[in-house]
Amino acid sequence: MAKKRTSTKQPESDIKQASMRSRFLWAGLCFLTAVLLALALGDYTPYQVSIGRSVGSTNPNEHNMVGILGAESAELLIAAFGRMSWFVPLFIGWLGGAFLARDRRNKIILTCVMIVAMITGSGLFTSTGNTFANPEVYVTGAGGATGNLLYNQLLHAYVGTVGSAVILGAIYLGCLVGIVFPSMPESGDFFKNAFAQWSERRAAAKEERAEAKRLAKLAAKEEKEKLKAEKAEARRLIKEEKEATKALIREAKGKKALEAEVDPEPVIKVNMPAKKKAAAKPEPVEEPEKPKKKLSEVLTIVAPEKTKKARAALPVASGDYTFPKLDILAELEAPEGANSEEEHTENAERLKQTLKEFGVDVTMGEIHIGPVITRYEVYPAPGVRVEKIANLDKNIALGMRAASVRILAPVPGKGCVGIEVPNQVPMPVGIREILESEDWVKSKAEIPIALGRDVSGKPIISDLTKMPHLLIAGATGAGKTVCINAIITSLLFHSSPENLRFIMVDPKIVEMKVFNSLPHMLIPVVTDPKKVPGALKWLLNEMESRYEMFAKCGVRNIAGFNGRKKPEKEKTEDEKFEEQIQEELEIKVPRDEGVLDEIPDKLPYIVCIVDELADLMMVAPADIETGIARLAQLARAAGIHLVLATQRPSVNVITGVIKANLPCRISFQVSSKIDSRTILDGGGAEQLIGRGDMLFSPPGSSRLVRSQGAFVSDEEIADIVEFLKTNGPPKFAEEVQKQIEAGDELDLTGGGDDGDGGGDELFTKAIDVLRSTKRASTSMLQRRLRIGYNRAANLMDQLEDRGIVGPENGSSPREILVDLDSM
Repeated sequence: MAKKRTSTKQPESDIKQASMRSRFLWAGLCFLTAVLLALALGDYTPYQVSIGRSVGSTNPNEHNMVGILGAESAELLIAAFGRMSWFVPLFIGWLGGAFLARDRRNKIILTCVMIVAMITGSGLFTSTGNTFANPEVYVTGAGGATGNLLYNQLLHAYVGTVGSAVILGAIYLGCLVGIVFPSMPESGDFFKNAFAQWSERRAAAKEERAEAKRLAKLAAKEEKEKLKAEKAEARRLIKEEKEATKALIREAKGKKALEAEVDPEPVIKVNMPAKKKAAAKPEPVEEPEKPKKKLSEVLTIVAPEKTKKARAALPVASGDYTFPKLDILAELEAPEGANSEEEHTENAERLKQTLKEFGVDVTMGEIHIGPVITRYEVYPAPGVRVEKIANLDKNIALGMRAASVRILAPVPGKGCVGIEVPNQVPMPVGIREILESEDWVKSKAEIPIALGRDVSGKPIISDLTKMPHLLIAGATGAGKTVCINAIITSLLFHSSPENLRFIMVDPKIVEMKVFNSLPHMLIPVVTDPKKVPGALKWLLNEMESRYEMFAKCGVRNIAGFNGRKKPEKEKTEDEKFEEQIQEELEIKVPRDEGVLDEIPDKLPYIVCIVDELADLMMVAPADIETGIARLAQLARAAGIHLVLATQRPSVNVITGVIKANLPCRISFQVSSKIDSRTILDGGGAEQLIGRGDMLFSPPGSSRLVRSQGAFVSDEEIADIVEFLKTNGPPKFAEEVQKQIEAGDELDLTGGGDDGDGGGDELFTKAIDVLRSTKRASTSMLQRRLRIGYNRAANLMDQLEDRGIVGPENGSSPREILVDLDSM
């Protein structure tokens, strides 16, 4: 039996030794293969000499460090798996480590799992395209032939790019877990332990933050209690000191009175203790001098309002039209030293001292800091007249060392006087910060224009349709042209050519030439003042044409016309017959644009911008004044708006008729109070400091708003126009151009030709009116022919000279002397 036992043990040890030798042999073989493959792949180039490559496609001097077999192996792996070929030596090395570590898993199954990982990894690399592959080396792509077959031929055709990536990624990760962990429980324990450690670290960090917060609160509470106790102790000591001082004063007074009754002489010779000597002077001891508080401790400084950037972006495109980007506009940075609190505190002290020198006692109120000027609010003492402060503007400017000072006496809605002083370091106001603000994006205005910022820093955005026209005036270099550029820029960022068109008049020739390439332009920029009456005439005809459209559609204004419901049925026979009868009874004046055969679905707003009104008033003052007045009175509902600018704010340029019809005005710095009254009907513009500083009269309000105009540089204007050129060339209205180029004079004043009837083109039409109405009166011709009274009276005189009508008959119509039907 003993021999049998020894005979059975010997084969088991031999088997173990053989198994160990086998494991070491396989492990060594795997490591050796992995190292050789890694070296071959690392040194591989497509020009190395290999078995399967022709001599002409290789470099005979270029060899792989592992030889021809290495070059061939690297070429086959790269062709088959692409970038995934680098994982072959890694997986083979991992397999060798599994042999050494006595991994109990079946090595054949482990090898199959690695092969599946190689295949799915190749598909993942193929899904990325050639991003990670050099086409000279990886000829078959990033995933090789295997990846192309799996991804392009199988998965991508059925589940798409995302579905393929998800499926391949899930299989690849599962294979990696199977390769790294010997069993599923071990992998689950690994991830579970990792998550538990992460949760513990997170909970510990949370506890540390909570503890630090608790300690900070406790320290703050202790510090607060300590300060409270120190203040209470200080108050107690002050109270005890006051009581002791009062007691010493009472004792000294009693002793002094007693000594005076006994012997008045020794009073001077009494040697009092030091404390009692100090107490013998009650004035400084009874009420010790309190430290003076600085003015900055009681001032209320209102910082400029910060502009909130809108979350919603500006419109990018409207149909085929692409809006300009905000990146074209520059972001202006605040200079160093702007809005210094020390500056405003010093100015407040200086202002109070200056007023005190002239016998005006005031109390400082709020200080509103603006981009260019700061308003100091002061409350006069009882009995101080407001007019006294208002008359000290020059003295205050001298005391404040300011270029000019504007006084609001009083500030509307407050019981104080506002004194506006220029800042030592002004802050620029760029139009970009207004266009990207919430106020601009959320504005519900039909034609919003960005003007600048007010004293509190709030953006000023107004609706041109509510103005409905704007007058801009100021001295040369005060900011008038920049303001016009800001208005045009804001309209270009808001409205497409389908919604808004421009007519620009520039007698100075050079200011608006850059806008000729805008797709919004209805006609090229008018530079000849003699052609402006033709443009105004076309605007008047367009206004009347639009009103006829509104009447036919049953709407009141352009907003109702554009938002109306389009008719779906044709007119009945009765309606057509009624229109035919009305057309036969009424004589209409033919216009250059022809009869309104078709009513468009939408009409654009028209903004007419005149850069220099003074030059036009010198050429044809009566025509221009009356034309502007008529457009200003009637064109609002038709969607036609005027923006007039001038640097000569005199009464013969800004006449009473123009001012009465243009209530919204902007005034920049002017040279005198007379010019300020001409523009604003009041003073104040002569006290502005220039460079965009302006007074704005908003629609629906008589209160002037001081603000700093938005700045737009010439380079930004050129960049915007260059960007908008990509939308195509401007589509000019040829009929409008022809009418203006013809120099057709505008008949708005009622003047006519002085010749006979044969020279007047309306003479035959006047005869037609008399024939249809059987009445001869000047008012009838004026209404039917839509002409002025003077022209109608001239026509009536011509008819009388021809013997067609009789002389005047008082208030009754004239007698018709001939048979008009036979003429």
